[in-house]
Amino acid sequence: MGEVRKEEVQELLGFGISDEQFEDALGCAKRKQRYIYSREERSVVLQNWYLVKLTEEYVRINAFSRFTMDLCRTLFDMEKEHQFNEHGALSDNHILADSAL
Repeated sequence: MGEVRKEEVQELLGFGISDEQFEDALGCAKRKQRYIYSREERSVVLQNWYLVKLTEEYVRINAFSRFTMDLCRTLFDMEKEHQFNEHGALSDNHILADSAL
């Protein structure tokens, strides 16, 4: 069985990825490959192309996860900017420059 190359995964994705994205995805893919093989014991699971596809899958999963976490963090930060005053009314905590007034 050969080793997965980043270029193979990028070709399937249709775009470039960082070394860190590749290594993270490959680690997850190898764990999933071992798990699948332990459950099914099908030799096809151990083939290199299968690991390449799993790695591609994890690049997408990890990117979506990061996007979702970043979006949630942004929304949380926006909510903090609009806190309620002691009477339950919305108070705006934005600081405006003089030119914006």
